[in-house]
Amino acid sequence: MKRRSLRPWPGLALLVALLFPGIATAGNQQMLQLLTILRDNGTLTEEQYQQLVLAMDEEEPAAAPSAPSSPGITTAPDIQLTTEGGVGVQTMDGQFGMRLKGRVMTDAALVQDAVPNVKKGEVKDRLGSAAELRSVRLGLEGWFYGDWEYQLEVDFAGDDTNVGDAWLGYSGFDRSRIRVGAIKEPFGLEEQTSALNTTFMEPALPGALVPGRNVGVAYDTHGESWSLALGLFGEGLDDGDDNDVGDEGWGGGFRATYAPIAGARRALHLGLAANYRTYGANPDYEDSRLRLRSRPESHVADTWLLDTDDDLVAVDAAARLGLEAAAVLGAFSLQGEYLQASVTRGDGQQDLLFDGYYAYASWFLTGESRNYDARHGEFDRIRPLRNFGRGGPGAWEFGLRYSALDLEDGDIEGGVARNFTLGVNWYLNPQLRLMANYIWVDTEPDAFGNDNDPRILQLRAQYDF
Repeated sequence: MKRRSLRPWPGLALLVALLFPGIATAGNQQMLQLLTILRDNGTLTEEQYQQLVLAMDEEEPAAAPSAPSSPGITTAPDIQLTTEGGVGVQTMDGQFGMRLKGRVMTDAALVQDAVPNVKKGEVKDRLGSAAELRSVRLGLEGWFYGDWEYQLEVDFAGDDTNVGDAWLGYSGFDRSRIRVGAIKEPFGLEEQTSALNTTFMEPALPGALVPGRNVGVAYDTHGESWSLALGLFGEGLDDGDDNDVGDEGWGGGFRATYAPIAGARRALHLGLAANYRTYGANPDYEDSRLRLRSRPESHVADTWLLDTDDDLVAVDAAARLGLEAAAVLGAFSLQGEYLQASVTRGDGQQDLLFDGYYAYASWFLTGESRNYDARHGEFDRIRPLRNFGRGGPGAWEFGLRYSALDLEDGDIEGGVARNFTLGVNWYLNPQLRLMANYIWVDTEPDAFGNDNDPRILQLRAQYDF
């Protein structure tokens, strides 16, 4: 993997000054405190720290005599440092604020009993053992004038830089918000829960049927025990390169959740999601406009064992349905989903149906509970009862998941698989987690026509701020 120089850091002081007019001088002491925190926790190098301090000194204007206040002009309020949800600053009146967030996930996997992948006479990559930086993500989120919000996330892992969430929102409504930009379409419990807070390292096999993140507009609202989200979307940020003939197509959908029980250690979650997407006026029906595929619940093992590849052509539309359920009973929890994709094709070709499901149980040896957020219909961060290193063991969680996905119907032979995954999580504190997953893969067959049943042991070290 290529090393990347994070050169945007020297612009942080300028960005804060733009978001908080007038604090370039009055807030320099607070900015210096923030930069010191970022240097001490390793986010900034000593060289970057010195560059920012020098830039602050150079940009500080000379003192000028005070002038009478003019109508419509006010002095900037004081700011304060915050550490909740990320390192940030905000004005004392709460009208302006920003937070810097980040995560690093380092994975390694040992793969056994994999067979060579050959399809249409072509030898594909074989599943193999490896290590990788699964995610190196930096994010900036904030608000201005009270009700306006924004978020930008960029992931530097792998060979490419990928944009995650990138949106502008308005939350001045009662318990409601509207956003525009690159957003996850409202679909799926596991999809909506942050990867920082999921029980297993990777999504279950049916995640191949989830629409994912695309560019569009979304509205969400909630009560104390329910949530509703809906949106209208085009394609993703990187989907246009391969399909630039004719119209892009569009998609829309909703997700509704209800929690008849929503306590601190007891919860019952029910959810329903639906999504419909057209695939544009593409005159060339030989150009595939829909591809469904899944890894064996391991990103390090970078082979799509289930894959419709370029065989799924002449697609007019796809309708997706998702059913969700989860329960928390103290240290014990259950979760499951059923996902379905119905594909309508033109050019006289047969319509298709693909589906999958998963179910899992988890249990905390140390007595914690999964943290359910009923207002958004998802699970939040685990906070150990006693952090490791301060007289406590941290939090220990054990999980067992069964998942299945069928990508074979009609003339499409994308493969069928069933997985068992055993997971162990050690939460040393709310920001640091070590994970281990052991996966039994059973394909009948895989996308290459093989009876490929590898065993995968994978490990992760995860930190976020």
